[in-house]
Amino acid sequence: MKRRRMILKVLAALFSLCLLSCASTPEKKIDSMYVMVYDYASSELMNASVFIDGKEIGKTDIYGRLMYPCEKEKETTICVKKDGYESVETKAAIKPGTVLYFKMGSGSYYAERAEKLLDGKDFLGALKMIEKALQIEERKDWQYLRKIIIRERKNDE
Repeated sequence: MKRRRMILKVLAALFSLCLLSCASTPEKKIDSMYVMVYDYASSELMNASVFIDGKEIGKTDIYGRLMYPCEKEKETTICVKKDGYESVETKAAIKPGTVLYFKMGSGSYYAERAEKLLDGKDFLGALKMIEKALQIEERKDWQYLRKIIIRERKNDE
């Protein structure tokens, strides 16, 4: 009986000690902003370069994401670039916890849109799309498509 009481007292003391020594888990502080980059097919863009006020801060991972530490709110210019894609730029107030989404079109995306618009006889729209594709990348097949669009537009008038 005495032994049982002693064991209960020891267990009670250990339990009390555990309760007193446990600290509450501190709230996790968010100290970063996040950039997420996709193409117009909603696919993640890996290795897109992200710039803040003209300075490269890193490249996106395989999921199109980049985490950047920031301590306080500030107004900034953010630019995202990737070879074969249009560059996108925006002014934004960034602060910890900010999530910025960017969508970027590739030259191939705009060339395909130009072909579809040409098929639908929207020559002005097709010309705008192929011009965008050519701004991203000068390709001979896209230059040829541009000539076809211009010729078809003249023939339609």
